[in-house]
Amino acid sequence: MKYKFILIAVLLGSMALRFSQPVAFKTFTADEGDVYLKASFSQEAHLNELLNLGENASFTAAFEEKFREDFDASLQYENIKTVNVDEWELTLFDKRNAQMSFLKNYEAYDQLSGEFVDLVQANINYNYWHLLLAYSINNSNSNTGLKQVTSLPRIMTLSLDPQRINNPKRMLSKSYRAFLPYFVTYFNSEANNFEKYADGVLSMKDKAEYATKYLKGDVLDYTLTELIETSHKTLSSSSFRYWTSQIYCQNLQEYLSESFFSDVVAAEAERAEQLAKVEESKKGGNLPSIMDLDDKAFTFEKYKGKVIYVDFWASWCGPCRKEFPASRAMHESLSSKQKKDIVFLYISIDEDLEKWRGAVEKLGLEEFGENGHSYEVSGRYKVSSIPRYMIIDKKGNLVNDKAPRPSSSETLPALLELL
Repeated sequence: MKYKFILIAVLLGSMALRFSQPVAFKTFTADEGDVYLKASFSQEAHLNELLNLGENASFTAAFEEKFREDFDASLQYENIKTVNVDEWELTLFDKRNAQMSFLKNYEAYDQLSGEFVDLVQANINYNYWHLLLAYSINNSNSNTGLKQVTSLPRIMTLSLDPQRINNPKRMLSKSYRAFLPYFVTYFNSEANNFEKYADGVLSMKDKAEYATKYLKGDVLDYTLTELIETSHKTLSSSSFRYWTSQIYCQNLQEYLSESFFSDVVAAEAERAEQLAKVEESKKGGNLPSIMDLDDKAFTFEKYKGKVIYVDFWASWCGPCRKEFPASRAMHESLSSKQKKDIVFLYISIDEDLEKWRGAVEKLGLEEFGENGHSYEVSGRYKVSSIPRYMIIDKKGNLVNDKAPRPSSSETLPALLELL
């Protein structure tokens, strides 16, 4: 009898150990590369607890065994290529009905938690919408000869109201997160008459503005991150920095900057190199080009024989603007001769040139400095964040590519030392 009790205790202990280890249900849990896992607002730990809670775990295992392929995005993207749109929608519709029926007719349905049932329904519904919109976007992207995005029959998307898409609670759903970038891309294309973009910067701007119009908070942060990651090589460094700065989650900002900014700079430099060939015959053509307020190009060669204090900024950058009073005070402290020998050069990375010009006038930057606009310069010197400052000596040598700010007590002595 004693040995029976020992055996039972061992078995119970083994079962407890087995059920204490959460099971990773791939149909519901984030893939390894999902940026959601990096976000400070990620609730993946709570999701795993929910999936492994009591009868929820048994249902999830049975559901995954039966419908795993329906939620395998890579597999479904391949299937999209083999059918027409009507066949595809009908297939998705039938699968959604089968999945919902499985849930509602589950023998222990009453033992499933309310939050879990809501999650399963969301996963089913948004998997349908994700894969429906993917038909349009994926087919359009794969056919570079098409000048327009493939539109879906309007009746198929009528029930998708952009005003009702934003739902932070739904971020727990893997299908909802997969749906978000497709929602923005498709409906922004619809607003653009389904014409394809030739300009990656404009494409990102329009999609990001559409996302900002309808999405908020964590939902917007996640969607912008996905859009930036997908299109980063087509962006200018300025566009990349700007839209990354619109993401509130610091973790996602850092992820994008650390993972992709070097690629953005490299792609931008390659484009700039092609443009620079046109300017090879010009003096200083090997230097990155800067555009002045009158749309005339110049390079650092213009200021040879003078010390240049370069200030990278943008009209939307608050920390940049806070330094301008210190710049003005430093300039005013110089003697007449020193003002002739030291140039304060403000280089904007604004996407909108009119906003740049307006900010120059409003802030009075012409009163104590020279002004220019350039993506080439910021790309050449890998300016990944602003404000950023550089010091160039009289011979045109870059002596400090990360110089102190105007408000620093070290800045003025460093400039005067080079006279």
